Amino acid sequence: MDHTNQKPHGNAPEPIPRASSDPPLVTKFLPPAPSHELIARPHLLALLHAGLRRRLILVSAAVGFGKTTLLASWVRSLPPGHPPVAWVSLDASDNIPFQFWTDFLTALDQCQPGLSLLPFAALHDTPLPSWQAMLTALINGLAQRSEPLVLVLDNYEEITEPVIHALLASLLQHLPPPLCVVIATRTDPPFSLARLRAQAQILELRTEQLCATGEEMTAFLRDVMDLQLSAQRIEQVDARIQGWWAGMQLAALAFKGRAQPKGLLQAFQGNQPALFDYLVQEVLNRQEEKVQTFLLRTSILPRLCNSLCNAVLEQQDSQLFLEQVERANLFLNPLDNQRQWYAYHPLFAEALRAQLEQIAPAEVPRLHLRASQWYAAEKMRSEAIQYALQAHEWSWAATLMEQIPGQDLWSQLEYASLPSWMEQLPREVVRERPRLCLATAQSLFWIAPPEVTESWVRDARSAWTRAHRREEQTIMARGAHELEAPTSLLGEIAALQATIVGFYHGDAGAKRAFCQEALTHLEEQQWAARVQMMFAQARANVSEGYVELGVLPMQAEWSRIKAEGDRALESIYWHEAVWESLMAGKLHQAWQLSQQAIHALQTLLEGYQPVQLCWLYMLQGRILHEWNRLEEAQHLAEEAIQLGEQAEILAFLPLGYTLLLRLALSQGRLEEAKTASQQMEYAWRSMSSPYRAALWSDVDQMRFWLAGGDLERAQRWVSDLEGKKPLVSPLARERQRVAFVRLLLAESQPEHALHLLPPW
Repeated sequence: MDHTNQKPHGNAPEPIPRASSDPPLVTKFLPPAPSHELIARPHLLALLHAGLRRRLILVSAAVGFGKTTLLASWVRSLPPGHPPVAWVSLDASDNIPFQFWTDFLTALDQCQPGLSLLPFAALHDTPLPSWQAMLTALINGLAQRSEPLVLVLDNYEEITEPVIHALLASLLQHLPPPLCVVIATRTDPPFSLARLRAQAQILELRTEQLCATGEEMTAFLRDVMDLQLSAQRIEQVDARIQGWWAGMQLAALAFKGRAQPKGLLQAFQGNQPALFDYLVQEVLNRQEEKVQTFLLRTSILPRLCNSLCNAVLEQQDSQLFLEQVERANLFLNPLDNQRQWYAYHPLFAEALRAQLEQIAPAEVPRLHLRASQWYAAEKMRSEAIQYALQAHEWSWAATLMEQIPGQDLWSQLEYASLPSWMEQLPREVVRERPRLCLATAQSLFWIAPPEVTESWVRDARSAWTRAHRREEQTIMARGAHELEAPTSLLGEIAALQATIVGFYHGDAGAKRAFCQEALTHLEEQQWAARVQMMFAQARANVSEGYVELGVLPMQAEWSRIKAEGDRALESIYWHEAVWESLMAGKLHQAWQLSQQAIHALQTLLEGYQPVQLCWLYMLQGRILHEWNRLEEAQHLAEEAIQLGEQAEILAFLPLGYTLLLRLALSQGRLEEAKTASQQMEYAWRSMSSPYRAALWSDVDQMRFWLAGGDLERAQRWVSDLEGKKPLVSPLARERQRVAFVRLLLAESQPEHALHLLPPW
């Protein structure tokens, strides 16, 4: 089937714009509309009103106890805008930290425009989100408010990612008074609530409070469902249902359908499969065949609208069925006041899906595929990819992923879900797609060992070659934008390879070859890849010992970087300029540049610390060490490492720990030096790069061994070094020789040391 030219199936409701270019459905940020007249529960509304003075309101109970209904009713009971209420209906897609906090901040920003500006910026920090910076910016922004604000997180049981739980727990512990967070969940969140309880900062509503009272049950069955049941019959139902609101609705539908009371009560006495059987037999099977088909086939959709149902069912009258199902009270709830979007009760949807899998398993993937095509046509690419993966339509899913707006090496993936999506694809599918291989390599550059990144970029090149051969052989004429393997893509691959060999291996010859290839194929608008090559050129000059020439290739691109406003590339430029001035021994120039760089980065987004500052703080720490300002250097080193660890920038961490080792040695603190040395060695094992280790750490590692009298370990290092192939970089070999000379001096071999030094 051709998936590339799918047209929209009608007009979908307008999505809400947000930081990502792939906006979510509007219904994620609206309290669900009531499907029928509600039973007043003033005592619970009063409790919720009182809870506004606390940081957290936790509404925790099993499915069907009316958590969402209660909170939606409470929100509607508040005076308009007093307080403003932000609402997020969580689902499985929010189980990725980037997506969760994007929706979290989007909801707040819709409620209070401008509040999420700085947190959003931290969330989109590069190369990875700055979680602590995001929380700090959010807390600081909230602290400046005086008016109360409420955020409701519905369906929190969908969240299983530990990072999300940890960040939310941290936010709750430091939450300023204006914001009250409300969590509705089937299970308690897996973080401690003890401190909030001790501080009287949490209101908890649980099953015992949410259960329907006898009076509420009678009012619901008689007044809302229009059932004239005897008091004895209501007592029998109450004895089985025990205040379960979903059970009451099931019972009411069963009585309306003339179900036998005995069978109904037995179903409620049994386990969940028995209840599913009851739902199928007494609710689904009593509907006419067309309605049954509609219910079963649309049960795969967490949210339904007319045009989406039309696409999935390949029909044009879904709106009539939606209205009919809603009128019949078949567990279909509107999600907005315009009744454009709906959702089935979770328990009913689960029963329907189980029945669909049983009677028509082969149809399920086709339904998911049609849903994927609809979302793709509506430009909702994330949902389209998720449905394609559920349909096991690997090629279609890969095509959708390739259409994601381009990422460059230094920027965070706009679609934070991409790595997890690609993990679901069969490996052979990814490795046949040069764009996906390249995107994987780019996303791993800072956080995975070089050999892993290199493996993916080699796969990108191999996939490009195979695709290019196929395209040369095909007779079909296609536009350049449709080509799977345009030569410009080969230019991007070569630019990334140039960056890798320059940054991790110091191989100037290989770098030049890759740069020449990239320049041959890159187009003018691929300026980010061109800037990558400039960085690679600077690194190559330094690796050969031409430190003074290091920054020159970048200066030509500086005006372009500034004009484009690319904060990530700007931070890389500053880091390179500072580092190369430091390597040239121009400490005052390096310090001045670093101050300018820090000011520039902090000015761009005032109010938080971009994670890129870890590199600059580390370099400033080295300068301060040279100036013997050790306490200041220690403070900067610790702050740099905190930023690097927080963002898991594995490429940075060995450098930060090396600075800690150097500072501890300078102050004679051997125990601290031992700890720093162990951390440094572990970091280098995780991010193996003999070239970078020689450049940054070998001399300090040797100083530590000699300070502790461990000549045997130092001699073993030299022996291992002599058994390996020499590094390509002259500067790296020089640093290794300096370390060796220190050992020779400790062994009282000055003549041998003097023999080694003159060539360098």
